[in-house]
Amino acid sequence: MIPRKFLLVFLSLPTFIQSQIDCDIRDPSCRDRINRKGQTLRRRVNSNCNYQDIWLIPGRADASCTRPGAHHIIDIQPSNVHIHPDVVKFPGCFTLEIRNLKIHDKAEALGNSFFAKAEFQWWNVKDFSSLKCQNSSSDGCGGYGNNCYYCDICQALTELDEPKSDSFQSQLKGINCPQRPGFYTFRKEFCFNDWTAFDADGDCEMDFLNVDRGDYKGAFASLQQVGYGSVIAKIRMAFNATGQIARKKAMKETQIEETVLRELEERRRTWDVNNGQFDKFRQWYIEYRKNIWHKEDYLPWLIYENEMSCLKLTFDVCERPPRRISFGDRARYTCN
Repeated sequence: MIPRKFLLVFLSLPTFIQSQIDCDIRDPSCRDRINRKGQTLRRRVNSNCNYQDIWLIPGRADASCTRPGAHHIIDIQPSNVHIHPDVVKFPGCFTLEIRNLKIHDKAEALGNSFFAKAEFQWWNVKDFSSLKCQNSSSDGCGGYGNNCYYCDICQALTELDEPKSDSFQSQLKGINCPQRPGFYTFRKEFCFNDWTAFDADGDCEMDFLNVDRGDYKGAFASLQQVGYGSVIAKIRMAFNATGQIARKKAMKETQIEETVLRELEERRRTWDVNNGQFDKFRQWYIEYRKNIWHKEDYLPWLIYENEMSCLKLTFDVCERPPRRISFGDRARYTCN
């Protein structure tokens, strides 16, 4: 039997191809029209995908992952971290609230931007914690999945004040980094209204599952077998580069550029390329080497050097709707 998603594509292709024969493929406007219709086709296929809902049961929060030598700039009491509702359904919405978040009077933090890393560990899934971030930029910033760096939170949030789309990121509008010491309450609703945001290629499978290593797939296969699992999320927060660090970073980038120029001058003697080709390659290769250093060396060092706090949250992940049970004066939920 032909799988349904392939049958839908097959049935749609004749109409799609026939509609293109009235324009010249060499014409940019024709190519744009083809691309737009291709995106429409993918959205039509996506709407027929049977994505599986999952449920999260938020557990306890603590700051035990904060390293002893971290800068004492921000205080987050784990008991003041709340996620509503008690069971979070995806796709759907939840509210994250942190009460009495204390910002100390530290010049290196106030007025500076924040920097964060997201780490996830799936119990009983080998090497899940070492998975690389998916869809990050060439310098290692952004993306989704495990071990992702978010390099300039305040700058990104300021830019989002300009409405760009209805994406998940646009929901972060209005969050600003503190400019003065004191106590703050962070409260924000986040929504995942459609799984298709994670399926850009329209193959009815989450993009983060399409990786060479099988740990993501193994985690979901394990979830489907037993009906539940546990995920530990660690959010490491740091303040971004100070003026002194920024100067050292610029010096290192200059050193990389000088090293690359020396290497290329030696190698050019054996290359049959003109000046224009060589200049383009040289600029690309310099940026490539800088980005590799930024991703593999600078970001891990900066998150360690400027760490302020680490917040650890535990979630039970359920394949089926959780069951409500009585526990003292309040209700609890379980995947079983």
